[in-house]
Amino acid sequence: MHRRHRPLHGGGSHLRPDEPRALEEWNGVSYEPAGAAPDLAAAQRWVNEQTPSDGTDRR
Repeated sequence: MHRRHRPLHGGGSHLRPDEPRALEEWNGVSYEPAGAAPDLAAAQRWVNEQTPSDGTDRR
């Protein structure tokens, strides 16, 4: 499953690291909302929690 995060208020994902992030997961067709993270560090941890379903490491 693919995961990504984006700033709630737009802009580059590296800008304003202390602002909240939208969390999204790929459902096979498009990304759908999966929650929110309080900041960039928490969003990155959430993205990296995923385990590849095909046995390869994508990090």
